[in-house]
Amino acid sequence: MGEALALQWEDLDGFGRELRVARSLSRGQVGTPKAGHGRTVDLSQVLAETLGQLEQSRIREALLLGWQPVPPWIFCTRAGTPMDESKVRRAMRHVLRQATLPLHFSPHCLRHTYASLMLQQGESLTYVQRQLGHASINLTADTYGKWLPLGNKAAVDRLDATIFSESGSKVVADGVVEEEENSEVVGKLGGPCRGRTYGPLIKSQLLYQLS
Repeated sequence: MGEALALQWEDLDGFGRELRVARSLSRGQVGTPKAGHGRTVDLSQVLAETLGQLEQSRIREALLLGWQPVPPWIFCTRAGTPMDESKVRRAMRHVLRQATLPLHFSPHCLRHTYASLMLQQGESLTYVQRQLGHASINLTADTYGKWLPLGNKAAVDRLDATIFSESGSKVVADGVVEEEENSEVVGKLGGPCRGRTYGPLIKSQLLYQLS
């Protein structure tokens, strides 16, 4: 939550739909993010639009309250100061009561929900690691590995489509011709026609073309 509370409007790129996580806020003190360095995260279309609307609303609010200049914090109090963690927790408990959900859920649970949903829909572990700001991919795998899809029949079906499509058949045919030509060359040079050295090399070249 500290990274969210420390966000400033200069960190937001609404057109590029990116947000720079450059600092963290804890007990009123600004420090470095969790990983010890900043990172840039992607924003969904809806979130980018929501933050853009909030920025316009903040400008109007500044005129009404006489703020000069507009507070830099994306999430701030009516005094223009950074939002306190306790206020965020109270607001979340209010939302949980309205939704009749268990009150033990914390704002940090939203981070876990984000990560698990991303992995369940097939996003790569490396991408989720960068979004979360984990220093090591092992931490991401150990924490959220149970949400990784264990089966992916669509992936092997795509392999069928590649191999048995017209273009895939052509690649296989070309590879067979190339192997025969290489065998003839090796035979003329007196080497083994289908030895243990040349066969795997030709096969690896064919698999590379298929990929």
